[in-house]
Parts: sequence; structure tokens; C-alpha cells
Amino acid sequence: MLLSFHPLQNGPAVLVRSAYFRICSDGTLRGPDNSIAARFFDGLWFLGQRRHASFECAGPVYLRVTDSHGRRECVGPYTSIRAAGGALFTQENCLGVHAVRAQFAGEGSEVWKEVSLVTSI
Repeated sequence: MLLSFHPLQNGPAVLVRSAYFRICSDGTLRGPDNSIAARFFDGLWFLGQRRHASFECAGPVYLRVTDSHGRRECVGPYTSIRAAGGALFTQENCLGVHAVRAQFAGEGSEVWKEVSLVTSI
């Protein structure tokens, strides 16, 4: 799986490759060995000290989602996924939220506790 991180300011995308990725409740994006690939903080993805507005992944992509009650489900496949602003999107549709910024806390949909992006189920 290949993620393409889009920098906050103009510049080339940064590519990160792994067998799969997992967005954790602590705001980290982790690979199969549990190492941290990126961190989500204040609406941005951080790779080291560099800030990125979003990342994209071309499909097929499945999402394994765990909600705040511990329920798990697998959704997809999707032709592409985009993670931006604490939510996951396909095309123009919001699939769900993995982080809520403080000013939006308590409004709207439930926050996913963990989301794995995988290429097969």
C-alpha cells in the first residue's frame, strides 16, 4: 500500500509504503511493525517536523473500523481514500471521522477509535 502525503505548502508529495496502515486513537498512523509513520495533530498530518494537509491512497482499499463501543466492521472496497481534517473520504463523500478537533467536539457523528487501511480482507 502506498500513501501520498500532500504538504501544507507547495511542494512534492511524500510517498510512504507499507503492507497496511492503522490510524490509532492516539492520533498516530502506524505500520505492521507498530512503528509510527505519521502523527495527526490539530487537523494536520506530521511526518517528522513537516506538516501535511492530507494523504491519499489508491485502491482497492478496505477499511477495518473499530467504533468507540468496540464494534468492528469492514467496509469497502473503495477506489481511493483521502484522509483530511480528521475524516476519511472517498470521492466527495465522508465515510467517517477518526479525530475531532476541539471546536467540533460533541457535534455530529461518532469518532472511530481505530481505522486500518488494507488492500484485502
